[in-house]
Amino acid sequence: MKQKKRHYTTAKYYKPKHKFLLGLYTFTQFLFYPALIACAVFYDWRIALGVLGLKWMVQGFIYFKAMKKLNENDLWPLFIFLDIWMFFYYIIFAPSLWKKAKNAW
Repeated sequence: MKQKKRHYTTAKYYKPKHKFLLGLYTFTQFLFYPALIACAVFYDWRIALGVLGLKWMVQGFIYFKAMKKLNENDLWPLFIFLDIWMFFYYIIFAPSLWKKAKNAW
């Protein structure tokens, strides 16, 4: 938690474009699973399952290539678990966005 708060102190040095892209990435990652569940419950579970499968296929392909290049092949089988974990990660660390970060490293 402390490390994450320290990392927020460097955000002021990011270019506005990069801040926007990082925020958009986090926002879409955070909303994906609730939107998927809403689609499955209120619309059609087959569409939700198809979207999830497509997401994981594209993500798996990209992660596989990247992890192979970085010699991190042992992480590839965990990417689905880690993708789901990110939703909870954002919930856990959301309060640190509103707290004033200290500049002490």
